[in-house]
Amino acid sequence: MGPPDMADPLTDAALAWLHIFAVVGWMGTGMFIVMVMGPLMPSLSPQTRGELIIRLFPRIMRYIAVFATLTGVVGIILAFSKTGGNLSLLSPNNIWGLRVTVGASLAVIAYVIAMTIVMPTTRKIVGLVQQMQQNPQQGPSPQIPVLQKRMRIASTTALALMALSLIFMVAASRLPPV
Repeated sequence: MGPPDMADPLTDAALAWLHIFAVVGWMGTGMFIVMVMGPLMPSLSPQTRGELIIRLFPRIMRYIAVFATLTGVVGIILAFSKTGGNLSLLSPNNIWGLRVTVGASLAVIAYVIAMTIVMPTTRKIVGLVQQMQQNPQQGPSPQIPVLQKRMRIASTTALALMALSLIFMVAASRLPPV
């Protein structure tokens, strides 16, 4: 079996660069949460922490939603382009297909974690902080530390899965899809 009919090389390159851009955006926001925001938050005053949560978290979550979704959509289109529509080339029976399939599977798990755990947890934290600011006499909610821990664990897990996915995808990119 010979190589598939490939898409126009310019289209293929544009898709690859768009996919890379989306991955960088997704991983970058994930790294910012895990490596900057997580360690920084405990050292801030409660008022500063609350302001940061209200102003920054919704924006970060929008970026994650956009970049994560764009990564997946462009990745699927790129897979069709690379295989010329012959998705049997994504079979684990060949090394290229195995690498792409494992990488994509890890990315899907990271996406599910981001959308079903990180995003709702973040929304809940923002809502609780907004309630605290509207009614400062009630004091901090005991849910916040639990939610922050959940967000930290889920974000770190998703970031690790994305890093592993990236390793498999880069390894696949070094091979032809045959």
